[in-house]
Amino acid sequence: MNKPITLQFTFKNHLRIDQVIKISQLAKSYNGSIYLVTKNKSVINAENFTTFITYLLTVKNGQEITFIINGEYSHLKLNDLKKIISSEAKLAKKPMLQPAMKANME
Repeated sequence: MNKPITLQFTFKNHLRIDQVIKISQLAKSYNGSIYLVTKNKSVINAENFTTFITYLLTVKNGQEITFIINGEYSHLKLNDLKKIISSEAKLAKKPMLQPAMKANME
């Protein structure tokens, strides 16, 4: 039986929308649960994107929140969550459109 794992996180800057989406997708694809515990002890399921992002918009810089991961292989999901939240998770600069290619129509 796996024990729930917690991750304490202090906001230095708000999470970017891509990070919030990735956390929500991680929670939805996980065969377990990822929760956020607020400072007043409310519990928010990260799968519920609307509630999750609404709460994150109210978090101030310097505020601490707790993520709880409960399920199988929770340590692996903890690593995934840390990677998403970390400052290393930058937006990849990819071109929006593919370059035009010439086609020979004969």
